[in-house]
Amino acid sequence: MRQALHKRDIAGVFVLLRRHGVSQRRIAALTGQSQSEVSEICHGRQVMAYDLLARVADGLGIPRGLMGLAYSPDTAGISAALTAVPMAAREVTDSMPDRREFLGVLAKVAVGAGLGAADLAILSTPAHATPAPVRVGATEVQQVRQLTHVLWVQEKALGGGAVREAGLAQLGWVRQLLRGSYATETGHTLYAVLADLLGLVGWASHDVGLAGDALRYLGQSMAAAAEIDDPMRTALAIEQVARVYLRQGEAGEALKALQLGTVAADRSRVGQVQALILSTTARAYADTGQVPAALDALSKADAALSAGPPATVADLVIPDPRGFDAATLESETGRVLSIAAAHDRAYAPRAIEALTAYTATTDPVRVKRRAISTAQLSTALFQVGEAREAVTTGRAALTLASAIRSQRVTDYLAEVHVEAMRLPRHRDAADLARAITTASHRAE
Repeated sequence: MRQALHKRDIAGVFVLLRRHGVSQRRIAALTGQSQSEVSEICHGRQVMAYDLLARVADGLGIPRGLMGLAYSPDTAGISAALTAVPMAAREVTDSMPDRREFLGVLAKVAVGAGLGAADLAILSTPAHATPAPVRVGATEVQQVRQLTHVLWVQEKALGGGAVREAGLAQLGWVRQLLRGSYATETGHTLYAVLADLLGLVGWASHDVGLAGDALRYLGQSMAAAAEIDDPMRTALAIEQVARVYLRQGEAGEALKALQLGTVAADRSRVGQVQALILSTTARAYADTGQVPAALDALSKADAALSAGPPATVADLVIPDPRGFDAATLESETGRVLSIAAAHDRAYAPRAIEALTAYTATTDPVRVKRRAISTAQLSTALFQVGEAREAVTTGRAALTLASAIRSQRVTDYLAEVHVEAMRLPRHRDAADLARAITTASHRAE
């Protein structure tokens, strides 16, 4: 196929497609030709016109560069994989339903009659992608950046389950744009958006319990960032990978990933990114019982955050709402100390202090983080014998969780449930345990 494309042997391309079960009618629909034209080409008619060559390439999802039509990032293997669009999404032929049949369905609906399977078949919609512009400019870039920002905001507030499907749809659109024509700077921005979207879909997958999908999408996010040599986004994706491993109980793998993340973060020279990597490293150390190393990493994270970026990269920050600030570090500190308290209860008061400080914040975006921290605070209070406060805090966590679709939030509430069940004679604790059970059943 590559040899045929290189020679612009369209007859050879069509014959290969026919050999693999693609009909002439299908080829005609994809390439905007009549079936008779496709038949003529299959029987040896040469295709010389640029517009037809381009239509064949675009219709079949072939990077134009493989036919020598124009340079495109798709000529690189990694870019081709990152911008690949499913075949169903490449369909652009929009056929009108039969007028008589369609009006018949409308008549049935109007008089209140039920619709049968044949009626529903008339209304069925094949997968047609929204036509992408041939030339991608500033308007399209601004739109996808804003939509990506909105999706990240929703993820932080409502959980991965609320945005994953929307993120996948937006991902398909950005990939279509990357298959178009654009200036170098526009392409750079589009790949940055692609990395952010892949990170979103990966993180949302993690949030709903799809660890395998999460790692694959996050791996693609790293690859997209590498295409434009963006160490900040590379580090962000690696940090997310580490957190997926931590949730799977594989702290050793997380630490290996974080070592690579440290390299990327240092290359970025962005203090926020360095602090983020260090705080997640602290959590991995705490998970493995290396509490002194965890506390040291937290101290370094605080120093990195306070230092700020050098003047030469002062405009580089983690895109909102994924930023890492003092409040976020307070939350992470509470989480790390909560883990440390499982090894040594002496750390429990400091964990409660840090989590109390963070849960008192009123950030309208990071609702999911506040729900998790509130659940952790409830667990910590139960563990030190403060049952009354623990129940109150647990109820607050449950209220926050009611508007969030996140398996991780459910998992943290399950830890509260375990602690509440240890006090069967405490009526309020027992009521909290039942409420958590009911909520978890609703989530399922």
